[in-house]
Amino acid sequence: MAYEVTIGIPVYNVEQYIRQTMDSALAQTFPDIEFLVLDDCGTDSSMDIVREYQQTHPRGRNIRIVRQPKNLGIGQGRNRIIDEALGHYLFFLDADDLMVPDAISLLVDAARKYEAQFVAASYEKVETYHGHVKKIEYLLPSKAFRHEHELATFAFAQYGALQANVWNVLMDLKLLRQYSLRFIDTNYWEDMAFKYTMVTYITRAVLLPNVTYSYMCRENSLSNFQARQELPKSEVLRNVATINVLKQDYRRLLEKPYFAGWLEFVLKTDFFIILNVLKNRHLIHPSISNYELQHFLDTPLSVWQTLRYTNMRCFLFKLLSLLPTAISIRLIKLMQNTKAE
Repeated sequence: MAYEVTIGIPVYNVEQYIRQTMDSALAQTFPDIEFLVLDDCGTDSSMDIVREYQQTHPRGRNIRIVRQPKNLGIGQGRNRIIDEALGHYLFFLDADDLMVPDAISLLVDAARKYEAQFVAASYEKVETYHGHVKKIEYLLPSKAFRHEHELATFAFAQYGALQANVWNVLMDLKLLRQYSLRFIDTNYWEDMAFKYTMVTYITRAVLLPNVTYSYMCRENSLSNFQARQELPKSEVLRNVATINVLKQDYRRLLEKPYFAGWLEFVLKTDFFIILNVLKNRHLIHPSISNYELQHFLDTPLSVWQTLRYTNMRCFLFKLLSLLPTAISIRLIKLMQNTKAE
């Protein structure tokens, strides 16, 4: 059976929140939706609750459960959803987040109007810590991109122009499969690697200012990095490894008109990691050496290629990766202090 849209929901130990999430998904005004729930082999009653909806909800026949052979994590879970989805479009919903009732209708209307392969809407981040709730809106401009390279040029022209989230985005499933777009096997920034690769394949896209999604950040969730008493070195290195996956794509992008912006975005992310390590070095165990920090900025490009294909900011990052380590770190610290002032 084919559907217009698949809402893919990876589920792992979210029994406290899954009812609200399922209610918001099943309340969508758009009629032709497959609700594909990925069972990632949790240890609580989350999937019992989903099966209850499957049996009792008026849209229960459109709820389909696929189970992983074992707990494989969010990246592999989303890949399984890409493989299994029956919709023309795919929309990821995290199992503790919420959608407004007309979210899918708004996204599909925009996709149809512009024959778009990618439609992203705005969202609110809801932080709930120690009983205090704070809401922050992340608003996109109203824009339509109709030609090759336009979306990628926009995404990499300014740092943060597009957030790294893959939820609240309507994606053409045929395109994902055509280019074998996959999430890397990690729980650290796997969405960033996927999204910033995907946009380089998009020809037609739409951004909407409508807030259609609530991204819930709670205590003890993966999204909560507040009040950390210790930060494992392995976590930092996994983030850097994700950025290195992006760097490996440079040959495909080298002649693209947005290449300099793309590389600057990638290297800025490395640079911000270095600044955060320097700021929180006392929390990181085991320690990260200055030599390791400096080489977060490594790229496969030669100095000549950097001069030819990129910009002065990328060239500065290249120099920082090549200078003697002590000088490089001293300059980075100086830049950090200047930024703080």
